[in-house]
Amino acid sequence: MRAVLLPLFCLLSFSSLFAQVKLPVKTQKTLFSISAVDDKTSAEVPAQFTIQAMQAKKKFIGKSVPVKPFEFILTRTDTLNVIASAPGYYEAEELMVVSCDTCATYGYVIRLEKEEKADSVFRDLQVNQAFRLDNVYFDQSSYVLRPESYPQLNKLIKTLVTIPKLVIEIAGHTDNVGDKRLNQALSENRAKIITNYLVTNGIPENRLRHNGYGSSKPAAPNDTEENKRKNRRVEFVVLAM
Repeated sequence: MRAVLLPLFCLLSFSSLFAQVKLPVKTQKTLFSISAVDDKTSAEVPAQFTIQAMQAKKKFIGKSVPVKPFEFILTRTDTLNVIASAPGYYEAEELMVVSCDTCATYGYVIRLEKEEKADSVFRDLQVNQAFRLDNVYFDQSSYVLRPESYPQLNKLIKTLVTIPKLVIEIAGHTDNVGDKRLNQALSENRAKIITNYLVTNGIPENRLRHNGYGSSKPAAPNDTEENKRKNRRVEFVVLAM
């Protein structure tokens, strides 16, 4: 009986030993490559990438250029947080899962959207410099803002958003035709109505001033109809930036 139990005990011991041995798991490596293209034209764009592998707790930083994507090796299935940036484009961020069990290579293309340029009247800004808005319109002898003015004012809003420290004065002006007091009131109301439009669309009031100057600051002599037209204007003056 003892001779029979011993081999059985040995067999159980060896079986238990083998059960505790963990065989190495073969890991599939994946070559991950990424590049960037223009969202509208699909042309390749040189881009900078910062990629965080969540499970591996690794960060990969590199650049892609046309025909040569940014590449690195993943050794396990992982969730990647991808941030791409390029001059003249909005930064893009995407989250993706890359499985290393199913493919040896994984290519991805991220699409970048071009930044919208601020209105040209606000390029090369200098403090105390005035800029005329030629595409802001009112009904005649009125401060009712016409819808044709909205595109230019919306560009102004984008400019103010782009330059957070920009502070401006909105200045209304008239020619010298008619009652001086009425011209003064008209210029003030026109400046105020534009300020209200900007505030309604998200620009903080503390970044805006508005004043009416009537006919006191002509841009040209009031001696011809053409010059009078030049004097009936709205300007934006840079106060700080």
